Amino acid sequence: MSLLFYFKYTNFFISLLNDFHLAQIDPVHILLPIGISFYTFENISYAVDVYKGEIKPEKNIANYVLFLSFFPKLVMGPIVRAKDFIPQLKKEYHVSAEDFSKGFYLILSGLIKKLIISDYITLNLVDYIFDGPQLHNGFECLMALYGYAIVIYCDFSGYSDVAIGISKWLGITIPSNFASPYQSVSLTEFWRKWHISLSTWLRDYLYIPLGGNKSGKIRTNINLFLTMLIGGFWHGASWNFIIWGALHGFGLIVNKYWTQLFGKYQILPRGLVHLIYGGITFHFVCFCWIFFKADSLETSLTFINQIANQFTLEGIDAFLMNYKNPILMIAIGYLFHLVPENWSVQFVKIQARFPLFYHVALTLAFVVLYSFFKGTEAVMPIYLQF
Repeated sequence: MSLLFYFKYTNFFISLLNDFHLAQIDPVHILLPIGISFYTFENISYAVDVYKGEIKPEKNIANYVLFLSFFPKLVMGPIVRAKDFIPQLKKEYHVSAEDFSKGFYLILSGLIKKLIISDYITLNLVDYIFDGPQLHNGFECLMALYGYAIVIYCDFSGYSDVAIGISKWLGITIPSNFASPYQSVSLTEFWRKWHISLSTWLRDYLYIPLGGNKSGKIRTNINLFLTMLIGGFWHGASWNFIIWGALHGFGLIVNKYWTQLFGKYQILPRGLVHLIYGGITFHFVCFCWIFFKADSLETSLTFINQIANQFTLEGIDAFLMNYKNPILMIAIGYLFHLVPENWSVQFVKIQARFPLFYHVALTLAFVVLYSFFKGTEAVMPIYLQF
């Protein structure tokens, strides 16, 4: 943990000391090791689980090293627990036709989400507006925000799908990391469906050790807020990530009290309630994404100001004409997100009966599609920086 602190937070605390005139220290040039947060968290979970007696220490050093360095999930997760991973290494290697089919589906759909949908929207709309929000009106900024919401989902869930799919082919089962989070009707539900491996890690190794919900309402709220605040700080050493975590912590507390006060009453039709609550949850999450995406607090506040005070539909025709392709891609991304889980499960079962030629042809079709949408500038995965 001390290594993680050194690599990610040294310069942040140096800047704090300088800003408060407590010292004058030059920033340290530090190269952040790729994926350090993910394998650090996995190591912590292993040590804690061994200490608590939930698993026995692994005697085979090769299994332990492979648990930490397993390449599909090494640099960007999902965060895997030793008690789920290491026992699979001791079983006979076996990949069924359905395992192969599921792996192929996850890999191909993940690549489409990341390399086509996410990258295209990023290069052709989101980065352009977030780099200079003061140059765009509120409507344009709002469209970019909706675009970023699907960008970060397709980027990270796409990578997670590829990692889980490759693992399937290698005989290792890694649990799903996303479950249609934007369909959530509450912030609590959103965090059960977004980056599941991180949210459950924070729950088990931070929230519960802090006391969880067993020490009264006030302490429970403090524990919840601190968990999300620290979770935000884990994402990056900047005020933007701290604000992002604090907003989610505050939102979860409000969500909890709202459910306690009004969860018992059913006045409106269930479908309408889901539509209203789902819309509120989605837009709160989108609002928080502003701080996650913007490169500084000043940019975040400018972006919010444009939406709140400079919102106009003037020039909307020209905007829709100039950005019709990215907007269409945003719509495709959200449709991708709305595909029911049982549809993909049924498709995987049907696909398992198809010949090898089908998989080769589909792979070549993806390569052709990617060559059409590929931009001249590479787009690094968002979570690579964490």
